Amino acid sequence: MILTRTEEVVVRRALRAYHAVQHKTTKGVFQGVTPDQILEELHPTPVRWVELASLIIARAKGDPDPI
Repeated sequence: MILTRTEEVVVRRALRAYHAVQHKTTKGVFQGVTPDQILEELHPTPVRWVELASLIIARAKGDPDPI
């Protein structure tokens, strides 16, 4: 998947947020910024949002480029 520079920065930030949510050690509501909120900063189309979200999940699971 080809990303713009802006998208690459946002994807890295969203990936860190994804890991934070997955490794949350305290009980209760997560108080940090979620990957969804970070992706919305780009104002992507619904199709591009799904592509970016799937990229984040794939990278979190160890697959460098799912598409």
